[in-house]
Amino acid sequence: MFVKTKERAGRTNFFICIPERGGNSGNNWKTVEYSVSLGETLDLGSTQWAEILRRSPDFRSIPLERILDVVEQYVAKHGLPPEVVDGLREAVRGPREKPRGHSHSERRSQEDEYTRALRLLGLAPGASDDQIESAFRKAARRHHPDVGGDPAKFRELVDARNLLSSRHWEPETQPAKRQRP
Repeated sequence: MFVKTKERAGRTNFFICIPERGGNSGNNWKTVEYSVSLGETLDLGSTQWAEILRRSPDFRSIPLERILDVVEQYVAKHGLPPEVVDGLREAVRGPREKPRGHSHSERRSQEDEYTRALRLLGLAPGASDDQIESAFRKAARRHHPDVGGDPAKFRELVDARNLLSSRHWEPETQPAKRQRP
């Protein structure tokens, strides 16, 4: 992950980017870059940081602490005042609330796992079983160990498909068998 700037019409826009291997141009892999625009400044309030990152499916599952580290490194490297990322620091600390029970943290980790699975397969929330299976098959063709893919990545794809499919799966109810008189 890194911070990138783009100049347009004399204005600078900031982007947080995630490089990821993907795509296929002939036999060479290329890097796919996911990014989220922060606008013309890194000096955003905590709610602005949280809202921008929550809207992005790619950054929703990344801990804010990790994003803070990347942005702070960028700020230090380019000699920007450290106060520029105070809003992000506040977002990382989060609202001061009473700690909640185990079930909330467990539900959140399941949601994070679900979000990661969607991102891994390139799906939107609410994808149908057919869409899940189609996305899995496309990714599996590239990452299957039999075609030189990474076994760990393929295992992640299988786990993602299983997780997403199980959320849509409902047990079938069998009609009761009629007994003969």
